[in-house]
Amino acid sequence: MDGVLGKLAELRDHGFQFMNIPDEDGRLDRIMGYRQLRGFVDTILFRSEHDAKAGRAPAVHDSAQPGKAVWLFEGTLAEAIDRLLELPPPGSASAPTLAGPTAAPDLVPAHLNPFRIWTPQEGIA
Repeated sequence: MDGVLGKLAELRDHGFQFMNIPDEDGRLDRIMGYRQLRGFVDTILFRSEHDAKAGRAPAVHDSAQPGKAVWLFEGTLAEAIDRLLELPPPGSASAPTLAGPTAAPDLVPAHLNPFRIWTPQEGIA
């Protein structure tokens, strides 16, 4: 496998699970991939090969408490996958740990949130 499909298979091989996210009419709108690592969730959300968002945020047990992304990326799907796979594991010396100045963007639609990560009602997705 090569290209973007190969990269998606690589994410799966690194523990990512995927789910389809429909629009209001039930048609496929986006695909979300996610994995939990040592108290953090890595997420990728994409609509096409040219529209992807990726991030790492603390896994928050109480969705009423806002969590802040410690790492964000927007770009092509191939770039987002490469950046996610290059991201140091949580707890390592070079892993991002400090939250940015703003809360995490809509990387996980709230009604499909597998780890109850805080997500804003209106986001950039």
